[in-house]
Amino acid sequence: LLTATGSTPAAGEMQERLLGLLAGVNNPADTDARDQMVTEMGRVLEAQRILPLDTILQLADNLDSVSRGQKLDPALAAKLASRVAEIQQPRSALSGAEKNALAFGYWTERHIETERKTNIRALIDKAQGNPEKLKDIRGALAPFLRDTLVAYNYVHYAPPGAQVLYTNPVFVRGHDFIGMQGATHTWKATEMLGTGWPSNGGGRLVGSLSNLPYALAEAEQNFLIPTQTQALIWGDLVPQMILSAKIPRWWNVTPAQVHWVGMQMRYGQSLLAQAALDPSVRPAVMEALNLQAAPVRRLGVEQSLQAGDVREALDKLTPSELYGMACELSTSGFKSEGPEGRELARLRKEHAAEVSDAAISVAFGTPKPTLANSYRPELLKLRTFPTLMGYSSRIMAESWESNTLYWAALADQLHIAPSQLNVLIPEWTQKVVERIFASHLEDWPALLKSLRLVGEDVRVQTLKTSSGDQKAALIQ
Repeated sequence: LLTATGSTPAAGEMQERLLGLLAGVNNPADTDARDQMVTEMGRVLEAQRILPLDTILQLADNLDSVSRGQKLDPALAAKLASRVAEIQQPRSALSGAEKNALAFGYWTERHIETERKTNIRALIDKAQGNPEKLKDIRGALAPFLRDTLVAYNYVHYAPPGAQVLYTNPVFVRGHDFIGMQGATHTWKATEMLGTGWPSNGGGRLVGSLSNLPYALAEAEQNFLIPTQTQALIWGDLVPQMILSAKIPRWWNVTPAQVHWVGMQMRYGQSLLAQAALDPSVRPAVMEALNLQAAPVRRLGVEQSLQAGDVREALDKLTPSELYGMACELSTSGFKSEGPEGRELARLRKEHAAEVSDAAISVAFGTPKPTLANSYRPELLKLRTFPTLMGYSSRIMAESWESNTLYWAALADQLHIAPSQLNVLIPEWTQKVVERIFASHLEDWPALLKSLRLVGEDVRVQTLKTSSGDQKAALIQ
């Protein structure tokens, strides 16, 4: 993998190079953002007491040399022993229900206990210089290698905050590929089971790794602390928002693409203002909006425009609806005088490939494992689905495409480099989730309000920082 990506030993240790790839790019232009992401992943590995890949392979090579008559490297053996000593066993069962379900997690707990009992030096002494037995000792490192490789998947999709990984140090080691007795979970999608059971540390992921990003996000939402007295009632929406902040990577997004999204959003705002002032413009705007918004919200926007209240009309639209309306009109030959329209025409002429619908969909889309059966980010430009059967559904959550588009427009306004979005968007998304203050499933204004409040805070903070830097420069 490292060879195929052009990573050489001169770039550092093997684990450091792999984490660099997991961050999303091998030779980034923005090294600060990459280093920050690598540091965060390293912190998760440390919290999970994961043995570094380099140490495992070096110890394996050393054991191979011991079988040929050389000496064991005591430093490598000490590294393994110290990390093994830090592995904690989940608490014993405390309830009858857990004792009756003791088969669940048996092999996982046995795996952890086997690692805890591993003593390389004692195994070598027991082999008494037998080359074949000494080679077999290398097999004792296989469980540690398994944990390290699984941990790389976990850290790549670690949700914002990653409290589920920081609070349970055996969460990675506890991944159960077998599942409950009588049910084969080996090839099933990852899911969270056993939440709250002390015998397995409060819960573990069960199944294959195919649905790992969503399962981690679903487990993390229980650790998010709302700023208002409310329950996170959108149980499927929150994990989807976390996915949309973690799975897309913006290393290859260009400034022209960020500027395109920002200008489309401004163009949409300008069109609404024109529609409020000029009744002849209103039918075209409403027709384009009809393709994006639900009829009841489209009617509300039209009534606000008729009353001349542009701000109220904007508050009723989601960022994805505003963006979709602007795209529809900017590509349909609709004539609109203004700087936004001219700037969009310039971008379309000078950066045609970068701002095409397909390129923007890949750059700023969201993963849709249920709607599209894929985690590939894309924009489907669907109307937001309603809640189904009295609860928040995955289909509704996946049709919510507003957050990433809103962050891109904010980055354009504040002149934030696209690479910085890899660090900032997960942080902003966590704040949005924690600020949601809603009382029922149809309270969509609460989500929009939280999104815009966080955006306004970021805007004010960035402008203050920029102003302070300018004053400092003038003083110098």
